[in-house]
Amino acid sequence: MGICATRLTCRATVLVTLLCALVATGADVRADAAAPRLKLFVLGDSIAGGSAQGGKGPHGWPSLVAKQLGLTLRLDGKGGTGYTTGGRQKGGRPYPQRVKDAVAAKPDVVIVEGSRNDGGPTKTRAAAADTLRRLRAGLPRARILVVGPIYSYPKPIGSHPIDEAVSAAAAKLGIRYVSAVRRGWFTGSAHRFIGSDGVHPTNAGHAYLAQRIRPELSRLLPA
Repeated sequence: MGICATRLTCRATVLVTLLCALVATGADVRADAAAPRLKLFVLGDSIAGGSAQGGKGPHGWPSLVAKQLGLTLRLDGKGGTGYTTGGRQKGGRPYPQRVKDAVAAKPDVVIVEGSRNDGGPTKTRAAAADTLRRLRAGLPRARILVVGPIYSYPKPIGSHPIDEAVSAAAAKLGIRYVSAVRRGWFTGSAHRFIGSDGVHPTNAGHAYLAQRIRPELSRLLPA
């Protein structure tokens, strides 16, 4: 064996010995060890939680947004619920009563979505303000994004009383708000992303929503 080959063999032996020693002492020897990922909590209705039309599990916009931004996800999306209503399902709770779960999850970022299930702008504005105040108090360092109720009118409607109510509550607290109504997310050609029930997005609709929500959330993430 030549001198060069002998030196290479010796170096390899030394490296293996050092690696074994590190493993034995419990050291983390992963070359690609990543920093902990930021945590995302999504609070919403069936537009967030998915429905029979689409958006369940990995097909939902919360999962898609989390994956695209490298976040871990905790989803609390319950059909029929809103700021003022717990829906018809057993154990359903309105948003203010679910803030405690969001705070306990200790997320870095929060999205509150909805809700088209709310009725009465005055009551909705008060409940939305209560929800957002509780989130801000319980998670003072978290970034919060509010996405308004997502309606599925084929033609633009310009504004909606519930959307305006939630927008006003967010504005009063200085929290970023995105109005799906004013932006006409599901109007015109985009209405094809709504399922046969005329209300809920399909899987393609959830992918479409992810494309619109992701850049809004990314603006709030640390550089």
